[in-house]
Amino acid sequence: MMSRFRKQPPIKTSVLVSCFVTAFFLPAYFLCFAENQGDGTVVSKTVTIQSKGDGGIVIDGRRYAVKKSTTILDALGKGISLCDLPVPCEAVVEYRPTTENQAPVCLKIEVKRLLQGASSMVVADDPG
Repeated sequence: MMSRFRKQPPIKTSVLVSCFVTAFFLPAYFLCFAENQGDGTVVSKTVTIQSKGDGGIVIDGRRYAVKKSTTILDALGKGISLCDLPVPCEAVVEYRPTTENQAPVCLKIEVKRLLQGASSMVVADDPG
């Protein structure tokens, strides 16, 4: 019975503080660090695609990369190639944002509405 109430050595304050820091602040630090490394955020916007070229489209004067893996759907929801994409058009574009020096990579382009003069032909000022 007396062994149950035997006095335990006191836990030092520094041990408690280090456990507290490890348990609460270290995971928060790694979460913040992961967000700064480009955590795979995908942006979806309704935009006007102004022009296109080999491997890219132009939205608001900025080039967006279109890869072979990019899904492109026409206004009826049918899959098409970049070559068959009529521009200018209004579309919902899903892409991964990048720095200003790199072109964002389109993951999906879904045409919603063709604009006046829309054609699938590539124009001379090719953004690709």
